[in-house]
Amino acid sequence: MRPDHQEFADGVRLAAIAAVSAVLTATVVIGAGRAFLPEPEAAAATRPVLTPVVLR
Repeated sequence: MRPDHQEFADGVRLAAIAAVSAVLTATVVIGAGRAFLPEPEAAAATRPVLTPVVLR
């Protein structure tokens, strides 16, 4: 790769690393929140009941 394109390639690489880091961090934070914060009982009671459908 020519030297004038090296800075662009480094920028793209750093942007890709930042995007992957953001996704992994969000996944960990959301997972931890769901694990440590119990679901309110009122929300669990008002959940709609799914009706099974048979397709022929």
